[in-house]
Amino acid sequence: MNAETHAYNGLPGPRTGSPPRAPGSVRRTTSLDVTRPDGPDGPIHVWGRARDLLTGVDGSSRVLEHGLVHIVVEDGVVTYLTTAPVRSAAARLVGRQALVGWRSALWRELRDDVEGGSALHLVLDDLPGGMIVGGFTRRRALAQLAAGPVKHPGRRLDVCAGWATGSRAARHLDTHGYGPRAVTPAAPTLVPPEDPIAWHTLPDLPIWGLSRRRRIDVRPLPADPAAGAPSGSPAVQVDAMFRDSFRDGDGHEKVLHEYGITTTLDGTGAVQAASADPRVLPHLECPVAAASATHLAGMPSADLRDRVSLTLYGPGSCTHLNDLARSLADVPVLLRAYQNA
Repeated sequence: MNAETHAYNGLPGPRTGSPPRAPGSVRRTTSLDVTRPDGPDGPIHVWGRARDLLTGVDGSSRVLEHGLVHIVVEDGVVTYLTTAPVRSAAARLVGRQALVGWRSALWRELRDDVEGGSALHLVLDDLPGGMIVGGFTRRRALAQLAAGPVKHPGRRLDVCAGWATGSRAARHLDTHGYGPRAVTPAAPTLVPPEDPIAWHTLPDLPIWGLSRRRRIDVRPLPADPAAGAPSGSPAVQVDAMFRDSFRDGDGHEKVLHEYGITTTLDGTGAVQAASADPRVLPHLECPVAAASATHLAGMPSADLRDRVSLTLYGPGSCTHLNDLARSLADVPVLLRAYQNA
């Protein structure tokens, strides 16, 4: 339990390490590092990594898929993009906005990756979220240079619980011209010392760099004929999380957001139940949004990217939790990868 986060908004603080990899499971990990090597107003360099790791029933490990991305963003526009595996169509994403319309452009230009739920796609899909959260570190860096808070130009209200009309953050912004200072505890490692391959390589962040890191563990359960599941279609247990962390001006890595979510899918791939575990969130009312995860029940997991965007929005939701829920659309793909391995 982190005393600072618990006193601020009742949350327990970031977890240390990651759950043990279960025999007979697949783990997808991704990271998107948003950096500004030329200062707060220079070009943004985004480095993405992804890996799907199979853990066999005998405990052996094998990489099923990987992805690497390097993106440069200037004035909100992608000016450079490389991927591995190479996707020739990715060149057509250069010149696109990194926020508005980015995911639609991915669907048009890299449709096989989008519809196939590739690890590479999940990294590219995270770009808008990484850019938005990266604005936090820019403001912190500018505040350090100015030796005081930087005025915020304002923001839309009621897009999430933390910025609902009348929330503490909204009142603070209205009164002072900038939002309240978020409680950001120290970032413990996500890689347990007893399992150094639990994650793909996570490079150290530079000063004022930000990283969005995701983990999705998928484990098929024995089929239950009494539940009416089609033969050969086992239920699936899913444990997922994400963390946004940054390195401050003193060189310390801090956590801005951390959420976990656990779900069980039935034999048809529909969500049976979902429970969110908020660990670190920046504003007083943010934890209210955790209850929105229960609305995933009954949704086909493969449709979660569309369903979440259409149904979970407004002052009872969290855009970051929504992104975590959207990523669960890849669970059927990871399950098939396990079955075909």
